[in-house]
Amino acid sequence: MTWPNLLTASRIALVPFLFLALSMDSTTGLVFALALAITAEVTDMLDGWVARRFNQQSDFGAQFDPLADSLYRIGAFTALAAGGLIPVWTIIVFAWRDVLVSYARLMMQSKGRAVGARLSGKLKAIVQGVAIIALLAVPLVPASLVDPALVASLAQASFWLAVAVTVWSCVDYLLAGLRAGPDKA
Repeated sequence: MTWPNLLTASRIALVPFLFLALSMDSTTGLVFALALAITAEVTDMLDGWVARRFNQQSDFGAQFDPLADSLYRIGAFTALAAGGLIPVWTIIVFAWRDVLVSYARLMMQSKGRAVGARLSGKLKAIVQGVAIIALLAVPLVPASLVDPALVASLAQASFWLAVAVTVWSCVDYLLAGLRAGPDKA
């Protein structure tokens, strides 16, 4: 297995540890969960760069990366919902977006068309990552530095922005698929 694919696989491997860390119900658990989330987001930034830099791009990696992203982020949001930090129903929004986009891509490929990576998908990944990290960081920010209510409000705003950008990204990909010509969208 190549280094980029190992970085990608590590995101999936982190999910059970994220659940475990959040189930600790302690500051130590939150710090551990935050460190895991930051690690996952860094590997998401690095895997593609490493693949391009060291000429280790592969069809497997191109398919595996979005799957790992989905499994990690949906797992992280599920852990946050289990901890009562976000509404459970929003997990359906995140999961359905990824299922619909993946299905649309497969259907387009079967017809000889392709819908490549889009700006909306990149923004979705960034905003979701920021939301996960922000929600985990809220209880760790010292009240002596910043008003806890302000920090919590900003974290919740980042989360709801992630929900909105996720819906927009889904619509953007589906419309691109509908507009796709015989080659690319």
